[in-house]
Amino acid sequence: MRILKPGTIDDRVLFLGNRHVCTYLVMGEQFALIGGGVAWEVQRLESQFQEYKVDMDRIRYLVISHAHHDHCGAVPYLLRKYPHIQPVTSEYCAYILNKDQPVDLITKVNKITLDALKRPHVFEGIPLDFFPIPVAVKVGDGDQLDLGGGLSLHFFLTPGHSRCSLSVYIPELKALFPADSIPVPETGKRELTVTANHDYDAYLQSLEKLESLPIRLVCYEHGGVLTGEDAAEIIPRGLEATRLQRTRIQKRFEELQDFDLLVDEISEKYHQLELFRLVPPDLMRAITVRMVKSALGWV
Repeated sequence: MRILKPGTIDDRVLFLGNRHVCTYLVMGEQFALIGGGVAWEVQRLESQFQEYKVDMDRIRYLVISHAHHDHCGAVPYLLRKYPHIQPVTSEYCAYILNKDQPVDLITKVNKITLDALKRPHVFEGIPLDFFPIPVAVKVGDGDQLDLGGGLSLHFFLTPGHSRCSLSVYIPELKALFPADSIPVPETGKRELTVTANHDYDAYLQSLEKLESLPIRLVCYEHGGVLTGEDAAEIIPRGLEATRLQRTRIQKRFEELQDFDLLVDEISEKYHQLELFRLVPPDLMRAITVRMVKSALGWV
């Protein structure tokens, strides 16, 4: 089963945001937000905090899965509004979130999207502009954070979608929070969208790292939540889909013998998917260039 509507997933997991950009509140004695969201959904997020009567003082951590604009865009607002919250990232993500070029790119995409959606750049007096993120907690494979109340966050470095990707697993709930580190089901279809944007080999290795985990919930940051058998089988299905897609790209290149034409073809297909609908076309093409080079073994 797939849950696309925000609300209570488990008595200790609250799905916030919307089906396109998802954030999760995990509630032990202390709370953790998983997913840094986007600036243009801040108003919705605040209304949900009020609707579900969230005790904001109990939120101790905010886990940022990776340094893409649609996974960290709301973080500056949240840190301004709730300075007691501690950002949690991988070591490399912390580096990226304080590097001039990526920060400038996220700032630019943030501004372009706010303008395109005709959204204000300020909410309740707090600017929605992006800035370098002061990461309080840097984690790697095997690290854990105890939330109390019988809940703990276990971290896995899962590069492949991006070099800095981080996944969270809560063994007590058998819940995986992979962000974009594993394939995502296409809405209304059985097919999976493979998100090996940076490195196919690393993406496959990350899937293999997660394969042994018992899973009953998969909480994506795009596309909602998988439960039951759909959740339990997603990693083996994801491995199969990823290997098949890489083979298809290689065969298509043999047919076309034109790298740029292949990139245009794949970029257009990806841009039509719900998962990538808000990615600017020029950025989508740049992402596809890297993905295709990786599939062909050129990087």
